[in-house]
Amino acid sequence: MNNLSIGVSSLFECDLEQGLILKEKLHKNFFGYIINGYHKEIDKICELVIQCQSSLLLENFTNKLNDKDTTNNNELDQGFIIHQWSLEKLKEVLSTPESLLVCIVDIENNKLAGYLLFASLKYLYEDISSQLGELILDNNVITEQQWKQYISTIGVHYIKQIGVDKDYHRQGIGTHLIILSQKQSSQGLCALVLLSPYYNSASANCLEKNQFHPIGIWKKNTPEESVPFKAKLFIWPFTKIDHLNK
Repeated sequence: MNNLSIGVSSLFECDLEQGLILKEKLHKNFFGYIINGYHKEIDKICELVIQCQSSLLLENFTNKLNDKDTTNNNELDQGFIIHQWSLEKLKEVLSTPESLLVCIVDIENNKLAGYLLFASLKYLYEDISSQLGELILDNNVITEQQWKQYISTIGVHYIKQIGVDKDYHRQGIGTHLIILSQKQSSQGLCALVLLSPYYNSASANCLEKNQFHPIGIWKKNTPEESVPFKAKLFIWPFTKIDHLNK
């Protein structure tokens, strides 16, 4: 292993006392890391996340689509992100007690392959605030009371964002990020996936592949002349809801 290949992984591994929560060898040359906001190199690690995120912004995908024939184009079948954080915002979320950052590093190429940020349900409530829109549960799947019981369970967290570098799409990175998160947040996880104006099918498929289940739609309040903004709400494990029915 040359000196360059040590760089990114060494950022995560330099704080074994309080910042690094988990390290796990994955397939090929990939390692998974989970860190908290107290990590010694949190600034540099967050900068890597922001760099990865910036290449996944929806505007970059749609701009590319507008510049060429979109027939049979599958750019938007890959994962994209609609909101970019500032470095300060990312660090702010990570400064809260329940927030953790899950990362996968390609050791051979010294690169961050993907990341997942999960936090307390406080951030879910902010994103689906009744002042901004309306959460419509699928009553054939879950009742209002069951949903309230689910989110009142101690240890359930909200996946605020998943990002996989475009060089690593369709290599199982998203699945590895989710599995690592499930190990750390075994009581449950929630996630929102954009439906409109563009459907983020890659994220939805990845969640469903890993036993997440859609339970409703969040509709943002928009002027009538505007394109509707909708997101699908997923939860894991869905067996917890089955249990509540008994």
